[in-house]
Amino acid sequence: MAWGSAPTLLKVVLVLALIGFILDLIGFATAYWRSWEGRHIYGYYAEGNEGLWRSCWTGHHRGGRGSYETCGKTIGPSWFEATQAFETLGFIAAIVALVLIVLYIFVPQTSGKRIVFILGMVACFAAAGCIILGIIIYGSKVETNLSWSFALCTIAGIIFGVSGILLIVDMLKR
Repeated sequence: MAWGSAPTLLKVVLVLALIGFILDLIGFATAYWRSWEGRHIYGYYAEGNEGLWRSCWTGHHRGGRGSYETCGKTIGPSWFEATQAFETLGFIAAIVALVLIVLYIFVPQTSGKRIVFILGMVACFAAAGCIILGIIIYGSKVETNLSWSFALCTIAGIIFGVSGILLIVDMLKR
């Protein structure tokens, strides 16, 4: 099967999976799952942002006597580690789903193989499930100031869920 002979629904799934992967990659890697401003830490007015892997703070002393800026590894309680674990599994599943869909459409040795198709569908649902589970864990603990990286991962999880559903629809049409 080649791009031209692939069913339209399969082409849509490939485009969605690619968009979902890119959004997940950006959200996974950037430090804007939440942000804050206005905290007072040791006499400093602080603003900052936090991601899965890195946090940054900028602060200015209330009396105007200096400022600081620092970034470091994000360390959190067990719920945060669970978020990291599920988001990592979701990211890996997203890569697997994208690779399997590409193999199914473009590589002659695997093109049209039902097992590749089914594994791609399972990988889409695994990516969606893990990403959304990580989002739920994080969102249930950090209820305010959620930021754009969090939103991108949420959208990516939804896209992979829709991709899995479209693959089921495509399979039932044949």
